Amino acid sequence: MSNTLRSEFRLVGQFLGLVIKDGHKVKSVRLNVDNREYWIKIDKSIRETIPFNLAPGTDLEIAGSQKIDPRTGMIKYKADRLKVITHGDILEKKPRSDKACVLICQKSDCWKKGGQSLCRVLEDSLQEQGLSDRVQIKLTGCLKQCKRGPNVVIMPDKTRYSQVNPLEIPSLVEKHFV
Repeated sequence: MSNTLRSEFRLVGQFLGLVIKDGHKVKSVRLNVDNREYWIKIDKSIRETIPFNLAPGTDLEIAGSQKIDPRTGMIKYKADRLKVITHGDILEKKPRSDKACVLICQKSDCWKKGGQSLCRVLEDSLQEQGLSDRVQIKLTGCLKQCKRGPNVVIMPDKTRYSQVNPLEIPSLVEKHFV
């Protein structure tokens, strides 16, 4: 028996996209909640109910169970309820952010290979350039290049970088945001 701690969760945020495996199987939903990206695995019992035509930015409510692995401290989410929120369902809608952002993988391989120091250097570089109010840093789930970590994606143009050295950060900031 594992020492995994379980509890219920409920998140309301903006739909970012679906994670599809084997070309057609919906496995997870990517959700933006307060400028943080969550990857939430979808229980098999509700996978067929998810519309493939969901537009990015659509407001969703997702609920289910979360578990915390005591060894890694990582939280894994598994949804068994998903609801598209219409404007009548929301009392107050937060304005969408049009900021550019940098996605940094926070999964174990990338984090161990320097993702954490990369994040600190990026924060410092954005501050030095006066860009911290225009560019946000988002920690994400796996970016599917684990062996080549740490991995970074610069949005909105979706430029992907692997094996990023913290010394490269100032030039990347200059190239994409200055």
